[in-house]
Amino acid sequence: MKKFLLALLILSFSMISVASSCTNTQDENTTQEEVTQISQKQGKAKMNENFSDSVTYFGKNILTDVYKNKNTVVSPLSLHLAFDMLYNGAEGITEKEMKSTLGYPVNMDKKAISEKSKEVMDFLKSNDSITIEIANSLWAKKNFSIKQTFVEKSKEYFYAEVKNEISKTLMNNWVSEKTHKKIKKIVDRADNIDVALLNAIYFNGTWVKTFNKENTKDQDFTTIANKKIKVPMMYKFENMPYYENENYQMVKLDYKGRMASMYVFLPKENKSIDDFIKNFSQEEFLNASDNLDRAKVELYLPKFKTECSFGLTKTIEKLGMKSAFGSGADFSGIARGLFISQVIHKTYIDVNESGTEAAAVTGIMMTKSAMPRPVPTKHMKIDRPFFFVIADTRTYTPIFMGAITKPEYK
Repeated sequence: MKKFLLALLILSFSMISVASSCTNTQDENTTQEEVTQISQKQGKAKMNENFSDSVTYFGKNILTDVYKNKNTVVSPLSLHLAFDMLYNGAEGITEKEMKSTLGYPVNMDKKAISEKSKEVMDFLKSNDSITIEIANSLWAKKNFSIKQTFVEKSKEYFYAEVKNEISKTLMNNWVSEKTHKKIKKIVDRADNIDVALLNAIYFNGTWVKTFNKENTKDQDFTTIANKKIKVPMMYKFENMPYYENENYQMVKLDYKGRMASMYVFLPKENKSIDDFIKNFSQEEFLNASDNLDRAKVELYLPKFKTECSFGLTKTIEKLGMKSAFGSGADFSGIARGLFISQVIHKTYIDVNESGTEAAAVTGIMMTKSAMPRPVPTKHMKIDRPFFFVIADTRTYTPIFMGAITKPEYK
């Protein structure tokens, strides 16, 4: 089960516009039978299936919307954890929309979701073969009052650091520190933010069998526009977990400790990457993982390094979380009048001969709407002489004016 959860984290950094490849120099003393067992049990974890299903569901929907025929990397886990923390403060229609958009079952309550989030974070961070660091933080403007129950849940379930001050410098420094300086900024300004929730993930794993740098050569890569470009292509030829169907090929590349892996999917030549993204699901991933088999694979995989930055407000609103972004938002579990003003998501990934280094940050920025002034109740009974003016409302020119001392109607 731990293996599956760690594999999910790597899948969370969804890679687009990537071919396939690997190389070998090092080998651990693991038998083929053990590796095969590990490979074929990847998809059988059930303990956290609701969490894993919802993370894939939410992340795939985000990816589908932001993918614009260029390198696109998102971290569904980072996005989900940030919104899971926020979900504890949602009420009413906002709570219902969030649960549906995040992909959780109707009968799964806030406590269960928070417990699953904590459980998965603990599992992911318990692997000492690779580096996985997950950090959450809750920020509030000075003297801005947040309900203590929300603060306590954020600390208990999400290990959130609570910051009683919001500033661009402080928030950007936190992001830079938690991502080992791979992502250095989350906001350009902070004067318009009353509350913010941040999640940061840092991953660093070394391949079980590293690629031989001498085998990396510049080779052709056909872009989505059907143009050929030269890319540094890594290479290996060896036995590895492999799966193929009529739509794609998949290879599994293990990181040291074999509790995290990269799964690389290559659509067949007559299949488009767009269709693959749209049709991808947790069920598809589990099916492919369950059917991995040993094969001698000649594998070519481009080295790549990319950074992405997304403003996701319109995307998430489009996916169904509509009320959260306006005056109809109900985050009364945090403070009255709050709504989401901005969702920012940034990622970084470097895949090379040694392994993979990746980072992600999700920022949910919130603002308090101006509370409507209470409308006073007045009593006006015109039962005595009165004065009136009929005027042009554009120029305020009186057209009629008069005093009525004895109303008559004949």
